Amino acid sequence: MIDQVDYSLVYQELGLNPIWKEKLQTDNLKKEICFYQKFSLNSNTVFFIGLTDEKEIISKQKLFANISNYLCLTNENTAEKYKKTSQECLISLEQKPDFILLLADNDYSLSDDLLNVYNSSKVIKSKTSMVDMIRDTKNKEILWQDIRLLINKIKIKST
Repeated sequence: MIDQVDYSLVYQELGLNPIWKEKLQTDNLKKEICFYQKFSLNSNTVFFIGLTDEKEIISKQKLFANISNYLCLTNENTAEKYKKTSQECLISLEQKPDFILLLADNDYSLSDDLLNVYNSSKVIKSKTSMVDMIRDTKNKEILWQDIRLLINKIKIKST
């Protein structure tokens, strides 16, 4: 009976896999998800971008949708629904934003290519993430402060 035991399963269950196998497994889990919403504020085009992974994706998608809906209430034009896309697709968009509000999980950031296309001084990175806001609702206050910072920058630019 012992001859029939699959030792690789036993090693995996006990957490004794060789380090190179662990590295391959964690690399496979880190697939980037990019949400994107475009809206206008004081005649300025603003992109709201959320970068995350696939863990708890339904909760994160719902949170992004709620924040997008709030931001679109301030929109001067009729806004489209937010989209799930990739950073490469954002680079190829015809319209370039005047400002970017970035909500990214800790392991994610805008790619260098995207920062080269868009002026990095236009990017306002939130001090919180979707994961943090899902775990502790007090972190939503940090996002609202970042949104106020964005609105103040837009007002300064407009005057």
